[in-house]
Amino acid sequence: MSIAAKITIFIREKYHGFISFLVLFLIWSGVCHYKLISPDFLPTPATVGTAFVKVVSSGILGKSLGGSLIRIAEGFMIGTTLGFLLGAVMGVSRTLERLFAPLINALRQVPIIGWIPLIIIWCGIAETSKVTFIAIGAFFPILINTFEGIRSVSHSYVEVAQVFEYSRVKLLRKIVIPGALPSIVSGIRLSMGTSWLLVVWAEINTRSAYGIGDLLSSSREEHNPGLIIVCILVIGFVAFLINELFGHLEARLNTWKKSYR
Repeated sequence: MSIAAKITIFIREKYHGFISFLVLFLIWSGVCHYKLISPDFLPTPATVGTAFVKVVSSGILGKSLGGSLIRIAEGFMIGTTLGFLLGAVMGVSRTLERLFAPLINALRQVPIIGWIPLIIIWCGIAETSKVTFIAIGAFFPILINTFEGIRSVSHSYVEVAQVFEYSRVKLLRKIVIPGALPSIVSGIRLSMGTSWLLVVWAEINTRSAYGIGDLLSSSREEHNPGLIIVCILVIGFVAFLINELFGHLEARLNTWKKSYR
């Protein structure tokens, strides 16, 4: 088999989805080459590449991306920890489910944007408000998926554990949590994706020392379309990496997942 044939098979099997990106790039290059759209509105690929090199070499992109990732880490850890704990206790206790489920179902119907006025009153517009905003967004996906994952564990597994006289803690550690793990990872994936979207939104709408959303907002004010596209591409690329990372982990766990409801 020729090298060209091997490359073709590799692209077809592994990376055929990137063909759409190549087509979009060719269209973009053609539009700019024939000046169908003014460069003030759609910069050329070369302009975007120059802006990318400049913002990377200056260190601004690294600082901005680092600032956003730190905010995500803080808000994500708070939101997912609280969501996992509450989802777990609701999953194992019918009493706590009946107690908390109506409140949780009511609160999660509120659009995340609707929390902003209250967050600003409580936390101001500094870093605490951004972290709180992200934590709320990360809280609900992991809570719901943890709850559903625990409830989906087959009762036959529990019966086997009872035969071996497992304690309640050992039952959770050996049977319930491992059985619910695929759903929990799916919740983490949703929470992480939501956190990334929310940190960009928060940085665009409130000033930050550093942040990819703040860099995007500054580029808009400076009317720098090349840097705007760089920020958009970086935001999309990071979101893609997050989705792929947790998607592969979720797929590996789902190979042995068994549900009964």
